[in-house]
Amino acid sequence: MSLKLCTVLISMITLAIFAARATDHVQETENTVVARQLDMKSMAEAAKLIDGMFKGSRSYDSGLFKAAAETIYEMSGSALVAHFGGNPVIAGSGASSTIMTEHAEFAALANDLGVYANSLASAAESHPDALTPDMRMRAGDVIGLGPFGKKVDPTTEISSMPAEHAFHMMLQTCTSCHARFRVKTN
Repeated sequence: MSLKLCTVLISMITLAIFAARATDHVQETENTVVARQLDMKSMAEAAKLIDGMFKGSRSYDSGLFKAAAETIYEMSGSALVAHFGGNPVIAGSGASSTIMTEHAEFAALANDLGVYANSLASAAESHPDALTPDMRMRAGDVIGLGPFGKKVDPTTEISSMPAEHAFHMMLQTCTSCHARFRVKTN
């Protein structure tokens, strides 16, 4: 075999390897976006189920309530952070590059989400028969809610927080994360 032919064959093989790796990377990127979106949809559906029980449009079922809270818990914290590791800015995902520059803040919100969800799962476990008045928000429980709310540390405040307040704090955590770490669209 001539030297030119060997060089051409080596170049073709090298190009084929690079193309295969690029294809694998594109597939991995698409899989990452799909996994993120599926987890976000699962968390949204779980939150809707819990919301329906608090609003009374759905009968309270402690098993479903707990399962929904556990779904959110399992997809929060380090699992959520891992979804956005490396370079989280992937076409089609809507993730903002601020996740990289403000990673600690993103991780803190992901962990807060888990604290609230875990509290909801515990509330369901300790209230197997009914959504009781002690699970409901009381006057003065609005601390931490809304744009003018005082930020609370869920790890210290959660033990005195009724389940409905924890639920609203969890939703506020989702809203805060999306407002800060999603690409703004017109």
